[in-house]
Amino acid sequence: MQDSLSKRITNKTPLTEAEIDAMVALFGARCKPRTKYQIRLACLSVDENLRNRGIYERVLFNDHGQVVSYCAGQSYPDEIKSVRECLVER
Repeated sequence: MQDSLSKRITNKTPLTEAEIDAMVALFGARCKPRTKYQIRLACLSVDENLRNRGIYERVLFNDHGQVVSYCAGQSYPDEIKSVRECLVER
């Protein structure tokens, strides 16, 4: 079983500081500081009130060097943008 953001939200399992940093790095790349801050806030509220979405099944967590990864379906840049928008929207 893979550990995904969707499972973390369902189980109300908080993210570690390293996972939050990796999420901000992945989904906040080339973004303004305000957007990165909003992504960080969303990651901090995983165990409280972040709304679960289907696309979060593709945000994967592992312990093998790269803490967070995204498994793209068709268009990696477009899907990264979609996840970012979902996180910022909350």
